[in-house]
Amino acid sequence: MKKLFVMSLCIIIFSCFKTDIKQYETWNQDPATKASGSQINLIPRSYNAHSGKKFLSKYDKTMWADKENYFSSFSDIQFDKRGTRFYNADAHFISFFNIGEDISYCIGWKKGENSYDEKKWNIKFKNDEWDILWFDYEYYGTSQEIEYTITYKYEVIDGLLHFSNSEDQSFIFHPSKKNYSRELIDTGEIIEQEGCLFL
Repeated sequence: MKKLFVMSLCIIIFSCFKTDIKQYETWNQDPATKASGSQINLIPRSYNAHSGKKFLSKYDKTMWADKENYFSSFSDIQFDKRGTRFYNADAHFISFFNIGEDISYCIGWKKGENSYDEKKWNIKFKNDEWDILWFDYEYYGTSQEIEYTITYKYEVIDGLLHFSNSEDQSFIFHPSKKNYSRELIDTGEIIEQEGCLFL
């Protein structure tokens, strides 16, 4: 009986040493390059919880706009990776700048629950790759139930930001050369809402 017990114990111990786990096999094999040219090296995660870290790390602090029109009907966009950090849950990962001749607006969104002027919405990341970020915008309004959901998709292809959503809107943004300093925006008045990330 002792022999059987010792033998099975040895088999268990040896089987633990013969695993195929190689912790650092993927280290530095898939680096992303930020818009500034520096590289980000991350170990890929094996679970499906999308956090936005890949995309937002690569495109942190980048500004995107309609280069044809200073006063565009589409918001200019800025991404910020601080919105992906668990210890900074109130940080906003995206800001929208609606620049108009008389009045300009700026608002930011964060992952999870957002609210403004007694309206509530929730942001859930769905896909996060080096050049792709998708998230669901679940709008509650003043209700406790979701009134509607829109999926937003951002993808960088050949240096341009392609935007589309589940309501068949699409637009192509260019890296922006505009100055987004509060003092230098060419507008009459700026209304800053929560999460606005001015430079």
